[in-house]
Amino acid sequence: MLCALITALALLLPTAAEPQNLDASPAYDTQAEQRLLELTNQERQKAGAPALQPDPGLTEAARQHAVLIASKGELSHQFPGEPPLMKRLSKASPHLNDAGENVAFDSDVDQAHQGLMHSPGHRGNILNPKFNVVGLGAVRVGDTVYITQDFGHKVQNYPVAEAENRVADAITRTRTNRGGPRLRRVQSGSLRKAACSMANHDHLNPKTVSALGGTHYVITYTNLQPELLPANIQKPIEDGNLRSFAVGACFAQSPSYPGGTYWVAVAFY
Repeated sequence: MLCALITALALLLPTAAEPQNLDASPAYDTQAEQRLLELTNQERQKAGAPALQPDPGLTEAARQHAVLIASKGELSHQFPGEPPLMKRLSKASPHLNDAGENVAFDSDVDQAHQGLMHSPGHRGNILNPKFNVVGLGAVRVGDTVYITQDFGHKVQNYPVAEAENRVADAITRTRTNRGGPRLRRVQSGSLRKAACSMANHDHLNPKTVSALGGTHYVITYTNLQPELLPANIQKPIEDGNLRSFAVGACFAQSPSYPGGTYWVAVAFY
């Protein structure tokens, strides 16, 4: 994850910024934000990267951070009292599994963009083909515009039943590819409750599933892409003596996963 600061302020502005009193409602420069989106996607098109889609949660996070930059008169990705970047952005916009941020100030948004493009770390964020969403915050105070660009990769949001189906399909596909007999899938509302219980406790606990009884193997894991099976599931997948399995999933936000994740429980019988 790229989070490089602009180490030489002269790159963007000949003089350092001054702290600003923003007790009143800040004046977001929506035209500057739109211009930044246009310039960013123009660069990505030239580089063969997909266009970024504006994300409301990231936009709000970027604006709040731009206000802090203006109020303190300095560039930073984490001011006192702020969470680390990934936690800050994933809380604002769930379903992120990667993020990056650029910060800058200048008298003109086009000049700020050019400065960012001439800085390898910031250019890398702008052109990163993995990112698919962005939030842009621009706050103008006098002749200076303070900018935050929050980039992210957002994965698809599945209903819980579809997440469980994706896990089941991945298990069946992997077992078939290994030459094992097909397992019968059984439905279990208790497994979904067990997955949600783990989410509520913010802790993976296979004993929550084992207590249901009758299982040969229990696998629990978290992932924003639930169909990506964990490595420790290989043993039950390759066990030819098994006859059936069940899947339970629960999407939840927690202290460990402020942006949310799928909590998955798989029981093999």
